[in-house]
Amino acid sequence: GPAAGVDYDLPMHLTQQALLPLLAGLLATMAVEVAAVEGPLQVCPVLSGESHPPSDYDRPDCWSAGLYEIDIQDRMLWIRARLEPVPYETSFLGVLISMKAASEVFLAGEMIGRNGLPGPDRETESPGRMDVVIPLDRSQLDAADRTLDIKVSSHHNWLRLRYPIHGLELVNYPSQQDQTLRYYLPSLLPMGVFLLAVFYFGSLTLRSEDWSVPALLAALSALVMLQLLFEASRGLYAYAYPVQDLRLIGILACSIGFGLCLAGVSARQFLERHRLILMMLVVLAMTVAIVLTTSWDTRTALVLLMATSYAWIAAIIGWRKGRPLAPAHVVALTLFLLANLYYPDRFIDHGFYLLVALFLVGLMVLQAISYGRERQGRIEQRQRADQLQQAIDQSRADREPQTLTVPGTGQVQTVRVDELIRVQGAGDYAALHLMDGRELLHNSTLNELDTELPSNFLRVHRSHLVNTRCIDRLERKESGTGTLYLNNGQTVPVSRRIMPGVRRALR
Repeated sequence: GPAAGVDYDLPMHLTQQALLPLLAGLLATMAVEVAAVEGPLQVCPVLSGESHPPSDYDRPDCWSAGLYEIDIQDRMLWIRARLEPVPYETSFLGVLISMKAASEVFLAGEMIGRNGLPGPDRETESPGRMDVVIPLDRSQLDAADRTLDIKVSSHHNWLRLRYPIHGLELVNYPSQQDQTLRYYLPSLLPMGVFLLAVFYFGSLTLRSEDWSVPALLAALSALVMLQLLFEASRGLYAYAYPVQDLRLIGILACSIGFGLCLAGVSARQFLERHRLILMMLVVLAMTVAIVLTTSWDTRTALVLLMATSYAWIAAIIGWRKGRPLAPAHVVALTLFLLANLYYPDRFIDHGFYLLVALFLVGLMVLQAISYGRERQGRIEQRQRADQLQQAIDQSRADREPQTLTVPGTGQVQTVRVDELIRVQGAGDYAALHLMDGRELLHNSTLNELDTELPSNFLRVHRSHLVNTRCIDRLERKESGTGTLYLNNGQTVPVSRRIMPGVRRALR
């Protein structure tokens, strides 16, 4: 396998024979045959005008090195390897070259393929793909001379990686992208969860009074989805090697954003004080991790580890204070920490996304339950407020009976509100039905009277206001509408839309 700390993104299938990983039994992938090149490699600088491999690697400027020890960045080199003897039953199809370089490949001194165009400087080099399989046939593998020479150059670099070479092997598949995509396929399964979480928490942000936590969770979901796209991009298309730098920067940037959002969620939910101090500590810990490490995979793993640790501490504090969601956060963050510490490389490729998906599903369920309880609490609070207002209105009416002035022909009548049993809309007028059986026509609309009458008058239909003190019973029909029976024997229809509110008001 590769040396510790290699900036590799395909740690298993680029370096040893393996089944592509199974994660929690979600998906089985196909086995591949892989054969590494033999022993230490010989390395020489490419001399001016040298188009074919040198016959002698014993020049004073040449040296021997392991594959991952060779730094090809800002240089043009010859690399010589010996292919292992190939058993007859194997079916290798080509040479996998996975490195940040343009390359020309020679077998027994004859060029068998090219990936980009190597050159002595940036202007003359044409960047090759990050991962490419150079085809081979059986006769070439059975030849007596199995000397493999590779001319490489790497001048289009934005980042300087510690290990720019990721693999050099015989493989039995024609496309490296297919294998890479299979490797990341278990991680792509949660993509729908991340997209759902973005919309779910985004809608909560717009509806909730305290929008900060849903907004952070929406941002967290978007960042982890973007990070997964960066991760899987190596299997989605065969990009030129300079794009690898952008991919690594994108993955790290998304990890930083995810970590800050995660710590922010815990701080907002579980800490009453020192939130700013926690976030400053998270930023400081991330900065130290990035500065003191050279491997980009290690940086990503440490950034996530730092953020998860501080979020875990905040959740523990919230648990001790009896916060309702704190225990679930502690369990989820503990799983994050253990998975990251036990196998950081596999964690950032697979486990991270699956655990985040489970975490977000759990949060959506908890948030839905919490939102339902909050909504029920608001309904009960509104009912209590309505009951209080009715009591206040009744007390005021008992002390100072409210009256309505009803203009008539040649006279003006005054009607006490507590004598009204119901009001019925009649276009631009309203019919007042009194307890003594009289019916008077008022020159106000039903909407105007609805705002003028006290709270014990309930709008039960677009054309009816009813004095709740005069209601005998309510009958609900299967269609969702209803009928109010008044204590004077009259009935009033209740519309389907208003029925829930009427039932609550009459409890």
